[in-house]
Amino acid sequence: MAASSNPPASSAGRSSAEARRQRILQVAKSHFERFGFRRTRIEDIARDAGIAKGAVYLEFESKEVLLHAVIEALFVEIGRRYAAEVMSLESPRERLRATLRFAYREFARDALFERLGREDSELAVFQSLAKAGDNPRKADAQVEMIRGWVREGIERGEFRADLDVDAVPFVIGLLRFLHYHTALITTGDRITRERLLDAVIDIFIAGLSAPTQR
Repeated sequence: MAASSNPPASSAGRSSAEARRQRILQVAKSHFERFGFRRTRIEDIARDAGIAKGAVYLEFESKEVLLHAVIEALFVEIGRRYAAEVMSLESPRERLRATLRFAYREFARDALFERLGREDSELAVFQSLAKAGDNPRKADAQVEMIRGWVREGIERGEFRADLDVDAVPFVIGLLRFLHYHTALITTGDRITRERLLDAVIDIFIAGLSAPTQR
């Protein structure tokens, strides 16, 4: 008797549940982009996803948890691009430069980040996400990675030996969010946001760099 080509019921159920979850995340992202966090409603997401409101709450216990899931899914994609574009660079100085350029480009590319930044200048959603689940441990690992790059740069003569190694990752963390706070300075035709951010990166890297030998 030939074996059935149909997948086991449990496997099909998992696939269906994952497809539903991804559909909710996709629709929720579009709503958060259009309406921001405060004006987005779970019932509207459920309607556009073609499922019951209760089904959304079975997956995500609150609107904040749903937003966190949307952002974390985005961060997974961003992490893949970051690994490909930045982690392979030989020079620790260029890795730090590329880290900031990458952050500014990614924040500008995705409408969700721009919308959340306009709605909440204190970026509370990112603060709450940073404290959720395993994210504090991941953040600690990133901090230590940057410190390692700085130590490597000092050993290679790229960075000043008197740098505050412990502080550099937090300075970079602060600069990553500068993208959201340039509107006043770039109003009118004084300077473009892109030119301003490029200048910030250049000045920051120059401040880290060891004096050129003559």
